[in-house]
Amino acid sequence: MTPSVPLALVGLLLLSLVSSQTINYSVEDLTNRNADFAAQLYRSVSSRTDDNVFLSVFTLSTALSALLCTANGPTQDQLLQGLGLTGLDPQTLPGTPEGSAVLQGSIVMNLQQGVAILPSSSFQVSSTYLDLVQTKFGGNAQSLAYTSPQETVDTINRWAQDQTGDRIQELVTNLDSQTQLLLATAASYQTRFSPSFNSSLTQDERFYVDRYHVVMVPMMFRADKYFLAYDRLLKK
Repeated sequence: MTPSVPLALVGLLLLSLVSSQTINYSVEDLTNRNADFAAQLYRSVSSRTDDNVFLSVFTLSTALSALLCTANGPTQDQLLQGLGLTGLDPQTLPGTPEGSAVLQGSIVMNLQQGVAILPSSSFQVSSTYLDLVQTKFGGNAQSLAYTSPQETVDTINRWAQDQTGDRIQELVTNLDSQTQLLLATAASYQTRFSPSFNSSLTQDERFYVDRYHVVMVPMMFRADKYFLAYDRLLKK
């Protein structure tokens, strides 16, 4: 069966090889770096909670990469280190359109995504940076009145709905009225499991939302031999 998920799964490749003549980074290298970023992020989040954790590395990497393109000095170094891209040139790393093309050519279908720079009406953003976000990440910009938080929340959520075909209904729930700049990303796609699950083996089972809430959901089953990994830092 082919489930549809509203956000990207941990470990998906955001940065991809555009051309061996223009970029010397291998797909394998970037894939490994992004997988390391995903693992470090999961460790950080899961160490703070015992609840279920779902991470959208794809959307988070997009936002941080968009910031990376305009950063310099210690901020750029910290972003490169955080994304696992130390030693690479931020200006020559591919943007979202190229990454999407590779994703769509592999396991991802019907990928819909968006990037937006959302400054307050009194905040000026460099036109050079806005052009870069538009050309490299396919993003856009819109000034918002953060002094009217609910109106701004509604505007951002409508943007997310438009970008993802209504699959993401609520990107934000509340905002600080003193916000000066917000960088928003949203993505929705379908993906296939390989090998595919046998739909006839799907049955309702318990899913533990947290320690107090249990719901019945369709569970897919497949019997096989699998490799098992253990993370000593997480004790999982």
